[in-house]
Amino acid sequence: MKSVTDSSLPADVLQAKGPVVIKFEARWCQPCKAMTPTLEAIEKELAGKVTFVKADVEHCVAATQRFKVGQVPALVAVKDGIVTSMKTGAAPKQEILKWVDLAFPGLRD
Repeated sequence: MKSVTDSSLPADVLQAKGPVVIKFEARWCQPCKAMTPTLEAIEKELAGKVTFVKADVEHCVAATQRFKVGQVPALVAVKDGIVTSMKTGAAPKQEILKWVDLAFPGLRD
């Protein structure tokens, strides 16, 4: 999962070709760390269909404010520069896949 910064966000997320999921996290957040292997597995499963990136809320203050992230972990789905869905809190793989399906209809068809 590629890390994004406030300065790389426009190119990596807002102008990306195809859907992007941003994982907002913090170094001190244990649920954030626990979700990483799950998201990496989903990233491999959906390779070529959706891009996964991560943003540290302590270093990406502008992005955190822009997407109104109030708690971590938080997942933000973005397509064509527009937020399609947001999910907060840790979740198991099947729940995240269900959320991705709702955020990006037809993605896994």
